[in-house]
Amino acid sequence: MISLSHKSVRTLNKICLMAILSFCFNQALAAPTNNLKAARLQDKPVDIGKQIYLSGLLPSGEAIQAIAAGDSPVSGDQFTCVSCHRRSRLGASEGGKQVPPLTATALFKPAQLSATRGVLPKAFKHVGSLRIPYTDETLAKAIKAGVDPSGRKLSPLMPRYELDDEAMAALTAYLKTEPATTPGVDDTTLHFATVITEGVDPQKSKAMLAILNGFFQDKNANTRHNTKRAKFSAYKMYQVYRKWKLHVWELTGDSSSWPAQLEKYYKAQPVLAMIGGLSTASWQPMHQFCEQFEVACLFPNTNSPVIADNNNFYTIYFSKGVTLDAETLAHQLLKAANNGNKQVVTQIFRENEHGAIAAQALREIFKKQTAIHLQDILISKSDTISPAYWGDLFKKSPSGVVALWLGRKDLETLGQVQELPSTITAIYGSVNLAGEPLPLLSDAIKEKLLLIYPWELPDARTARLMRVKSWLKSKKIAFDDEQLQANTFFSVQVLGEIIMHLLDNFSSTYIMERLEGMLAALSSGSIYPHLSLGTGQRYASKGNYIVKIAKDGQLTPVEGWIVP
Repeated sequence: MISLSHKSVRTLNKICLMAILSFCFNQALAAPTNNLKAARLQDKPVDIGKQIYLSGLLPSGEAIQAIAAGDSPVSGDQFTCVSCHRRSRLGASEGGKQVPPLTATALFKPAQLSATRGVLPKAFKHVGSLRIPYTDETLAKAIKAGVDPSGRKLSPLMPRYELDDEAMAALTAYLKTEPATTPGVDDTTLHFATVITEGVDPQKSKAMLAILNGFFQDKNANTRHNTKRAKFSAYKMYQVYRKWKLHVWELTGDSSSWPAQLEKYYKAQPVLAMIGGLSTASWQPMHQFCEQFEVACLFPNTNSPVIADNNNFYTIYFSKGVTLDAETLAHQLLKAANNGNKQVVTQIFRENEHGAIAAQALREIFKKQTAIHLQDILISKSDTISPAYWGDLFKKSPSGVVALWLGRKDLETLGQVQELPSTITAIYGSVNLAGEPLPLLSDAIKEKLLLIYPWELPDARTARLMRVKSWLKSKKIAFDDEQLQANTFFSVQVLGEIIMHLLDNFSSTYIMERLEGMLAALSSGSIYPHLSLGTGQRYASKGNYIVKIAKDGQLTPVEGWIVP
């Protein structure tokens, strides 16, 4: 809605087209329709305007009609404001060109020259335009007719929306909003939190907190002179310097009480973002809290992330965890079935959250597949299994493929079995659930065992983890939980990079948007071989290896990285 120079139009067209495609395939950017209905019931113009911006739907629930590229009819729910200008309303850039911001300052105040003197890329500077500020009337004209306050025509790819006076007033009211303060940010400090739930292994919480606290101390110590620089420097990265403070939110009791505990912590001290975290149960309560209060949550350590197409903006996970394991297994089994090999699959799982999630995910995938016959064997929470359990089970001769959604202790009992019936063609297990190092296994089990492996292979990840090993050594912290410690160090490093690129745009929403664009370039230090995010994506690792265990314990992939 802010005019661009003629040279910017072609680049802007490309950016918008890419954003539109991303939006169409990533519905996480748009708020669910039921949120729009709630806004209509509340009858608050700002709420209605926000939903118009996010979803392209009128207060009636119908899609806005618009014209793009001069003469092409489009639907507002396909070509939304958010798809180009982003949820933060701070716009985007590509090739040094800018999709302009739609903040209240950008729209309703005069453009000003930048004082950043080269720190910001050109796309994020005010360029000294003579454009006069928008008013309610000129903004309506820009949105409906594509003409800015000076009478200049906007890019033809900027749709001309058909909005009645009520909808236009609501959208304008929303675009005029700008928070007076940012939660978790004050004049001197950026506040962050990490969550630890009751029942977490104390050694794991200690290992995670040692890295977080150590990094925060380094961050504050290494930049202690920036408080002086802020008074005199023309560079905005120094002008907006803040110290970092970590808050540990410990949750107790049943998970149903966690939302109230989280809200109490947040009201006592709001935070800009949550980083890492550990839970013995699903991340669902924390996920819902972050969506409700719009708090960025980066890389919680969980095998049970929330799998959601909608209402999933503010949490970024390393992967889908055991759900991705189930998808990888299904991909392999269906590939074999497509070659004419009908499969009988028996999945054995504990009556606990992680095992049940994996089993349900596999069940959903095979629900409509006639080439796969899936059967379940459930082990209750209280049952203690032994090698004799497996002997009795195998006497019943489960044939075909066996999928084990079991933890380390259960696999240790299986590992003592010295002979398997010939009717079992393969046994699949999840390293996400079993952990590393792997338990001792008999040769008979190794011969038929295939492991779904989410990380870089051990021989290849030595170089990837060199930096974290060196840092831990300098802090005299033992490197005894490779996955947790590597993930925690990676997460807090990424947070540091993202915060540096925010400048003074402190916002949980903007943190998520910056991370989408930057993660792939920052992923070289991760334990995962491939991490990346597209617009609206919230699971950074998209695949797994499937590996065999040699008699000497070495892991060998049966094929390359598998993205189901």
